[in-house]
Amino acid sequence: MHRVHFTGQDLARTVVRVPEQPLSETLFALELLARNGGGEKFDSWRQRTTNRLSRRARSLLTLARTIRPVPDLLHMVESPAGAHSAPGKGIRPLDSRRQNIAGMLEEFHKVAIAPYWERIHACLEADCAARGRRILSGGIEALLSTLHPSVRWRSGVLEIPGHRRYDVSPQGTGLLLAPSLFLVDGPVLIAGADENRPPVLAYPVAVDPASSPLSSVLVPRSGADSLGPLVGRTRAAIMKSLTDACTTTELGRRIGISAASASQHTNVLRSAGLITTQRRLNTALHSLTPLGAALLDGHQRPHIPHLQLTATS
Repeated sequence: MHRVHFTGQDLARTVVRVPEQPLSETLFALELLARNGGGEKFDSWRQRTTNRLSRRARSLLTLARTIRPVPDLLHMVESPAGAHSAPGKGIRPLDSRRQNIAGMLEEFHKVAIAPYWERIHACLEADCAARGRRILSGGIEALLSTLHPSVRWRSGVLEIPGHRRYDVSPQGTGLLLAPSLFLVDGPVLIAGADENRPPVLAYPVAVDPASSPLSSVLVPRSGADSLGPLVGRTRAAIMKSLTDACTTTELGRRIGISAASASQHTNVLRSAGLITTQRRLNTALHSLTPLGAALLDGHQRPHIPHLQLTATS
């Protein structure tokens, strides 16, 4: 059992946010692919990714079957540059191995994550927005106590399942709660690389199979095909009304159509990658994706980050 011990300052500094660098998501995707995890909803992504991997990146899958990408590979590629070097003796073999693994991870990221990152990011942002509303309605403790069925909040201590007992005290840095699409088995606690960085608790995004969000997130984008269904004033009005997230019923009221009609139009917009939908119990909450916002504003798509691990070595 892992346990995070909170002070009042830690609670005040705890945030839920999508990490700026997609390294952890790339590593979770690597483990899911290496272990053939995730079930049927990841079948198409697994097949496309496997078929496109280079021989070098495929060797990374073999490595991921013998060690855990998180934390083992994460700690290796995040270790400070030159930590295993000696003055006047150049780079030791461990640094060379780190460079090689970082290069393989970059290749894997380009195939497995980068083509889908815009929509993955939108899906994760929507989950963060929903968690943020939980904080507004019940406070940070309400968020921590409902984060995941396997997580327990007890009198200032957050308990996360783990093979070994591991106690963490953030010491005023707080806790970064990071949603993940590819982390499917349960939350993972990642200790900060140094005392100034907060520990990270990555948690799985709750996916409702009935809404099939993965079918719209983990597919290659085709611009003409994706934008083809967007014809008519009603869907344009829906997009304009989603500058802030709302439910299907609220959406119908905003533009003056029935909830059933709003649901049909949101299905088309979601399939085109222009909106994302998160389900909480019996409520569907719709919001614009970055592509939808860019189309509405006339701006270009947001930047898709690269890992650039070898450049930091």
